[in-house]
Amino acid sequence: MPALRLPAAALLFTIAAATGSANAQTTLRLTWTPNGGSPKVCEYTTDAAGVSMDPTTGALLATGSFSGTDCPTGTTPVSDPSISNGIDTNDIPATTTTGASHTITWAANADSCTYAGSSTPGAVSNWPLTGNVCSSAAECATGKSVNVTLPNVTGSYRFQLSCNKVGSSVTATSGQNVTVNQGGGGGGGDTCVNNAGITRQTFGTVMYNAGITTARDVDMTLFENVFGHNPDGAPRLFPGTTNINQRVMIQRNQYVSLKFTVPANFPNQTYGQFRFEETQPQTLRMSWTISKTCGDFSATPTPPLTSHCIMNNGPVNSTLMWGYYLGATTLCQLVPGETYYFNIIHAPLGNLTNSYCSGTCGNTIQQQKLGGTGWPAGVDEVQ
Repeated sequence: MPALRLPAAALLFTIAAATGSANAQTTLRLTWTPNGGSPKVCEYTTDAAGVSMDPTTGALLATGSFSGTDCPTGTTPVSDPSISNGIDTNDIPATTTTGASHTITWAANADSCTYAGSSTPGAVSNWPLTGNVCSSAAECATGKSVNVTLPNVTGSYRFQLSCNKVGSSVTATSGQNVTVNQGGGGGGGDTCVNNAGITRQTFGTVMYNAGITTARDVDMTLFENVFGHNPDGAPRLFPGTTNINQRVMIQRNQYVSLKFTVPANFPNQTYGQFRFEETQPQTLRMSWTISKTCGDFSATPTPPLTSHCIMNNGPVNSTLMWGYYLGATTLCQLVPGETYYFNIIHAPLGNLTNSYCSGTCGNTIQQQKLGGTGWPAGVDEVQ
């Protein structure tokens, strides 16, 4: 027979009036309203033990059975919890650096949530590993926008949201695995400009304009891994592969700085240009610089480099011409034997955190040959 648990305050007077006792077989007349309809009356008859009170909770306890056509046949099942706004690369990228700050936004259809399942080798600000982070359906549905700053501890992190609902045995989860590399140095052993709010992306995906089937994951600190792609052998050093189109997939609020050294025997009058060849729908503009410094997005170049070494907030078809061309004044003049960085970001130079990218974006950049004999022979590869 089904057991009945009833609040003491609701039934104690009725039981006493009907039976005069709380420990003999008792018939209860229960008035209930099914799903907001008309009230119904159902009889519930206890066994010989009658009705007793739980000394701890004060609840009335009874074992018996329902009778009559107006009795309930069951209760509406409790729905399982779900996460309406989960944690993904829009919140925190798969690769980032120590000291970087990211904003994680989440919301859930649940009665309570925790960050259980998270794994952080070092303590992360605003990301407690114990205790509820929401404790009511309304609070969980509203969710939170949490700014986290990564500690000076490299390694594998996991940021996870775990949510529950009263009456359901299901736990809903959403999480993102993150590799945290050493910041400050910018990756690749380079010392980069400390730009507030953005970090250098040192590893990621590059693909031909043709699509995802040509994608490859590379060390994004080196020029040759992107614009020197060579399917038949080792990557080609600067100036790389002739007329190659590449989508450099850069995460929101990050930048790529490609290091290259101009060959010491680079011939005079060899020159080319980077061309903004094709946009993604959400990233109609981007900025580039060629600098002696990693992550240098200054709109004012350091001499002897000139304004021709900067493409600020450019639309599609924008170009940045470079070369070793003595006497030329309309290109970014490079010096044989010296090392430079090609810096790329989806933001204007005047506001580097005003990213046009909501997740991971990659406009097509073409490295074009314009003239000279410094290009490797027989490596024309337009993609």
